[in-house]
Amino acid sequence: MKKFTKCTFMIAAVVSTLLFCVYKLRYDRLYHVMQVLEVFGTPSDFHSCERKNEDIDLVPPTWLQLEPGVQVYSGQCVKLPGEDGACPQVDVLAIIKENPDIDSLLCKFWIEGSTQPILGTFSHRVLMTEKGHSSAFLSCQSKYVTKVPFGISFFRKQEESPAVIPVSSVPDLPVNSPTILTCIRPTSGSLMAPSMLTESILFHSMIGITRFILYANVLPHSFQSIVAKLEIKTQVQVQVRPWHLSTEVSANIENSLLDQDCYAQSKLHALHYILLRENQILMPATGSNLTQTLNASLLEPGPNQLKVRRFCSEYPNDKKTAYLTRPVSILQSTYYHKNMSANVTRNLVRRGGVTVGGKSAPPANKQTVSPPLPSKFARNAGVVVDAGGSSIASKMFINEYGSCDRYDFSENDATAVYEAGALRFSNSLPAFMKKYGYIVD
Repeated sequence: MKKFTKCTFMIAAVVSTLLFCVYKLRYDRLYHVMQVLEVFGTPSDFHSCERKNEDIDLVPPTWLQLEPGVQVYSGQCVKLPGEDGACPQVDVLAIIKENPDIDSLLCKFWIEGSTQPILGTFSHRVLMTEKGHSSAFLSCQSKYVTKVPFGISFFRKQEESPAVIPVSSVPDLPVNSPTILTCIRPTSGSLMAPSMLTESILFHSMIGITRFILYANVLPHSFQSIVAKLEIKTQVQVQVRPWHLSTEVSANIENSLLDQDCYAQSKLHALHYILLRENQILMPATGSNLTQTLNASLLEPGPNQLKVRRFCSEYPNDKKTAYLTRPVSILQSTYYHKNMSANVTRNLVRRGGVTVGGKSAPPANKQTVSPPLPSKFARNAGVVVDAGGSSIASKMFINEYGSCDRYDFSENDATAVYEAGALRFSNSLPAFMKKYGYIVD
């Protein structure tokens, strides 16, 4: 009997030890999973239906001087009528000063697998001319339409060693995700305002925009840290494209170049794109998700005008957000100036339906009076006069925050309009900002 009892205890001890080892192993695995979630976020932070773009250029373009009077930026493959190849022609954005002898240029492609660059056929197309400068495309047509070059060069003599301009990769199909690529133009000053830029990226990310392009040369460390956290924990993707013109051009010329580049990049990111300043916010009239607002609207291919409302910092801050530990213009500025906002719009563009010479081209922002100006491209840095609006015009607005450089008005004037739609985010936005370190207790 004693032997039987002793044997039973030994078996129970062995089984208990084995069960403890299994428990310990599973506990350790669960503990490591919890650590990972604590660092990188929970599954709810991720949008499994959307994957990050793998075609982002590792080497971003920059403005180069091709020769005196000619600057070049980035190359994009374009389709030609009757051509089914991936890259029958490459267009390179350029600035031309006072029409130098462009027609005598030659061009060649740099293609993987080829030991020597391959000669192409050169042409050029002027987009806009103003104040002695022209925005233009320098084009090079290829015989090998199935090959996508990684670089392109322009030169005048075969013995020259010209600079190689990067050519963006070509997606198998243009990305038609029903979201918006938000391109943020460079500031006219030396540096971006870091607080407004950070507010813009965080707010837009919270309401469902996941693709951004910043045209900038320098960015504050705090902003870079917040973007890094966003990219780790969410599907947000921020691409920086350096933008430094060595010659001074008009706002219209620069905006035509930015609009063309943003349009080309939208093929890698989203079906819609918009070019904004850092202090401009896309604000849905209702709801909290911009993609849902887009899906509920009847957007036509081409430009769809959104009204711009100028919220002047000279107006007093809203008392409802006095509790904020850090200024947040989106929540604190609730008065916009009616006269300064009248007839001012920007274009939200849906790709498709617009062609120039058989090639797809962006329908540009422009400032028009009756009759419209003939150019397709930007006037007055993308500001336009509303010519009738679209179904989206009542569902989405652009709120512009900052100083109006005037002190002859108050919130009691007839020109002041109280618009507190952004206050519906007074709880969710600070919580979202706190999560990524912009607001601290």
